[in-house]
Amino acid sequence: MELFTNLLKFVHFILCILVIIGVLMMNQKSEGLSGIMGSSSYSARSAKGMDEGMRRLITWLGAGLILSSIILGILPQ
Repeated sequence: MELFTNLLKFVHFILCILVIIGVLMMNQKSEGLSGIMGSSSYSARSAKGMDEGMRRLITWLGAGLILSSIILGILPQ
């Protein structure tokens, strides 16, 4: 069980690093507060090509990060 826990901690760490790098590599648009309210013309749904692929990758990495966090929270220390 300790081997599984340590392996999951390592995977969790790698997922954290990949999510951070992925978010930093995304195409940044200076939307200001208008981007929060959804009134700008740019949204994740209108992203094409590389931005769409990056968004999907970060979504799956984030889901894996959440799942590994839940499992690490359930497992005994």
